[in-house]
Amino acid sequence: MKVGLMGTPVSSGNRGVMALGASLVSLSIEAGAREVAMFIGHHAPGEVTFQVGGDSRRVKIVNYRLSPRARPAEHLAWIVLASGLYRLIPWRALRQWLSRRPPWIAGLERMDVVGDIRGGDSFSDIYGARRFLLGFLAAWSVVMIKGGLVQFPQTYGPYKRRWARWLAGWLLRRAPVIAARDRESQRVAQELAGNRRPVLLSPDVAFALPARKPEQLLTEPPLPHAVDTVDDLDARPIGLNVNGLMYNGGYNRANMFGLKLDYQAFLPRLVEALLREHEGEVWLIPHTYAPADSVESDPEACRRVREAVPEPLRQRVRLITGEYDCHEIKWVIGLCDFFVGSRMHSCIAALSQGIPTVGVAYSRKFEGVFDSVGVRDWVVDGRAVDTDRAVERVMELFRRRGEVRELLQVAADQARAELGRLFRDLVPAMAGRDRVAEGAVAAGTPHGPAS
Repeated sequence: MKVGLMGTPVSSGNRGVMALGASLVSLSIEAGAREVAMFIGHHAPGEVTFQVGGDSRRVKIVNYRLSPRARPAEHLAWIVLASGLYRLIPWRALRQWLSRRPPWIAGLERMDVVGDIRGGDSFSDIYGARRFLLGFLAAWSVVMIKGGLVQFPQTYGPYKRRWARWLAGWLLRRAPVIAARDRESQRVAQELAGNRRPVLLSPDVAFALPARKPEQLLTEPPLPHAVDTVDDLDARPIGLNVNGLMYNGGYNRANMFGLKLDYQAFLPRLVEALLREHEGEVWLIPHTYAPADSVESDPEACRRVREAVPEPLRQRVRLITGEYDCHEIKWVIGLCDFFVGSRMHSCIAALSQGIPTVGVAYSRKFEGVFDSVGVRDWVVDGRAVDTDRAVERVMELFRRRGEVRELLQVAADQARAELGRLFRDLVPAMAGRDRVAEGAVAAGTPHGPAS
């Protein structure tokens, strides 16, 4: 059984999309996949190592490129053209000849299952028409070769453009399996797919991501001693993930997400409010790494927030400075007693470890994922509340953190169990085995404590 994965890069500063890839590889292998390959936009073919159950597993990269200097056989334009010809040509000999030209087609032919996750939230045009269209073209090529493309648990919509909504529906109507990670996405996907098949409801795959301790916990200012477990801390800190993209106003630096909240002013005010009620420290935790001049840079935004906190409170604000992978940054987040995040997968890293978490949202995807573990009202929507109300609401939830700790731990355990069942049923079923996807996650059935 061979499984192809799409929509998850193997080298990215965004630890959220890296968490999706690592989780999908683990879930596929644990479900019985003998071979996993990744079909992605990447500078070169090759292999990458993932940790699965304590073992190292090599995963093949089958790449496409967009650069005009790319080899024609690797360029997305030629892949799309060749895939269309492959679909139209009725003669097997000509198909075999064509499949040997782009490695992309030859790789797809070997796979029993190919599934896409679109970075978790890019089955939408909220990040721009170009990103959506490139994702569609890569997916379209798979439909031409395989006849359909599994849609792994993700967010569907919203759509600003009519043509984007139409293309999304075209793909979904050709998907043998569609899974959504929240109820609203399930509704949107079902509407687009029609009545051909039910859309399954599933936890986000990153709930299955294991945490791993880094070799050294690097902070600024430095910690007074090594930290190997929570017991090595005098007091568990409050974790605050700062989203560099929100901090800088989005890709256009002009409030791209339509926030009512003044995010830059909100963060230092929140730190001050938390430190007035918390005797320990606040740790500023990045989840996307990029150069300091990039709009995506969480570390640079964290640094600016710390500088905006007045003395002497600043001495109780610590930056996490190590550039950790998705497993390691999850371990760091696991040290926290309470967490506030604006990168959704930083929130999932906390929720999946039973940590009371507030999501400061820039899109509806937060509400759906929080709802999946029974804490829908722990989302503060930056598009709907102003700065004063946002600070007040986070502090209200901070005071209630003890109420949800046990609930979240139970919900996280349930989410991991459901993901295991889903992949154990779906992967063999899609590979043509004799089981069907029954009893995993029924369409319309919520998961976690909400059920």
